Amino acid sequence: MDRKITVKIGASAFTIEEDAYRTLEGYLDDIGSRLDDQTRNEILGDLEMRIADLLATLQGAPDNTVTLYMVRKVQETIGRPEEFGELKQPHNPQPEPETKRLARTSGDKVIGGVCGGIAKFTNIDPTLLRVATMLCVIFGGLSLWIYIILWLFMPLDKKLK
Repeated sequence: MDRKITVKIGASAFTIEEDAYRTLEGYLDDIGSRLDDQTRNEILGDLEMRIADLLATLQGAPDNTVTLYMVRKVQETIGRPEEFGELKQPHNPQPEPETKRLARTSGDKVIGGVCGGIAKFTNIDPTLLRVATMLCVIFGGLSLWIYIILWLFMPLDKKLK
């Protein structure tokens, strides 16, 4: 069973299957990439209102979930993205440099994610850092309190990688 999410389309809230939402989002992004910068927001807003009306008609009862089939029907009614014009060339924006920040990892952790976060920040193997940390704790070179303090005060990295 597909995961369901609640989203606002146009001015209405819908419960929609996740794959149906991804399809609809990709459809609108494709159309948006074909529109002029000056009129893009207005046209996409009007399209969202029309999509909300069509989905409400297809949906029937207000508690029904929007399915991928319904999204495909809406796409057939509105038309292919190619009908909205030629694909505009991107402006080749310069990617922002990724800034490193020291944070505990949420995906690569054994106890608290401290060693994983330090390893990611310094670009070293987390296993080596974990072994070195354990040796320091066991042989008295590093207090267990330092690890606990880092665990408490290092922010958690929100990216799940």
